Parts: sequence; C-alpha cells; structure tokens
Amino acid sequence: MSKIFEALVKAGEKASADERTVKFSTLSLFKNQKRPIKIDFDLDPFMEEQYQKLRRRLAPSLKQPNVKVVMVAATTHGEGATTTSAILAATLARSGHSRILLIDANLRTPALDGVFTDAEHADGLSDVVAADVPLESAIYQTNFPNLFLLPVGRPHPSPSYLFDGDPITSLLATLREKFDFIILDGAPLDGYSESFFLASKVDGVVLVVECERTQKRTIRKIKKELEWGPINLLGVVLNKKRNYIPRILEPFF
Repeated sequence: MSKIFEALVKAGEKASADERTVKFSTLSLFKNQKRPIKIDFDLDPFMEEQYQKLRRRLAPSLKQPNVKVVMVAATTHGEGATTTSAILAATLARSGHSRILLIDANLRTPALDGVFTDAEHADGLSDVVAADVPLESAIYQTNFPNLFLLPVGRPHPSPSYLFDGDPITSLLATLREKFDFIILDGAPLDGYSESFFLASKVDGVVLVVECERTQKRTIRKIKKELEWGPINLLGVVLNKKRNYIPRILEPFF
C-alpha cells in the first residue's frame, strides 16, 4: 500500500468522523455582535398612550380571562421585540401590579442583561431550566420598583430541547405563583423553532413587526404556524411607524 493511498484513507476516516461530530453553538453566529441596547423608558405622551393601550389589551377579560404569561417576539432580528417587551414590563410595573417578571428567552441575541444589569454572565433562564442553579439565585431586582429580571443565562447548544419539556413547564408554573404578570422576550419566530415550542407553554404571543420592513408573506406564514400550534396570538405591534404628511396638491380646476 503506497504512502499516498494510506494518507487518503486516513483523510477519509477523519472526514467521516468530522461528519458524525456536529459542532454547534447557539450564539456562534452572533459571538462578535454584542447587542448593546439603550432603551429610553421616559416615553413621550404619544408612545406612553400606545403602551397603555397595549397594557389594557393584555388585561384579563371575558375573552381571555387567564392571560398572565405572555411572550413578545418579532419575525426577525432588529424589529424591536426586546424594546417592546422591556417597556411593556416597565409599564405594567408602574400600573400598580405588585410583582412583574421580565424573562430574556432569546438565546440567539440576548440583550436584556445589558439593559438592566452589568453582569454579562449572570445566572439565568437556561441555567435554571437545566437545573444548574436554583431559581432564587437567578432572579434580579431591577432599578424599577416591582420589576424583576430573569436573564437568559449561559448559551445552550439546543434551545428547542430546552423549551420543549417538563422543566420549562414546571418553571413557568412556579413563576405563576410568585408573580402577577410575566413577560418573555423570545427569539425571532422566522427561522428559529424554539420560540414556537415556548409559545405553546405561555398564555399568548404578541408579535412585533416593523413598518415598511416586515413582509406580509412572512407575517402570514408565522400566523399559520402559530395557529397550527395551536398558539394564542394576542395581537400584533406595528413598530417604527412613521406619520407622513401628504404633499399639497395644486388645484386642477
């Protein structure tokens, strides 16, 4: 057997071994893309009114009496789901609800720990679900009265498995007893399956879309997938809407 042939055989064996070993990191695509988000919680009167309307829509009613755990998710990255979930949670906390919990459930591009805390590697959701840390050590008081944060935690190789099982179901049941309202900031729904698994375990989903960016066919596709769940779609937030002033037309008569 020639040395060249032996080398080819070894190379083939190594390639086969590499094919069998799948190397995957949840945050590998974004490890060099930190998402420092600065959120201005001092809203102007117009924006304040929009969030008050959203808060009212989430209040218990005859049609949705048991809405207590809500996931906010966009169709793709950058449409404003994190900002929406954070301001909504702060609005609920100001409204007189005694205890509001905001959960960072976006293991793709987490950002809430940077908004409310300086701890980049704080214990959080993934650690609690994986039973690596107790729940009490992973919940943090924010600088807003009545508002608490459960950060995303450490990266997990398979978020879908993390959110599709008894541990996450048990965790949400425990949190229901401890908090009056729970808001989850989920990963984008177009392209990632874990948010659909998580959506089936909450009371409803608020979909965030960006004006003049999100395609209608994408919204229709996600709506069908949510309905197939079946998952309760509470409503859609149209983000970054602009108010255009129409041009004054010249008289034509």
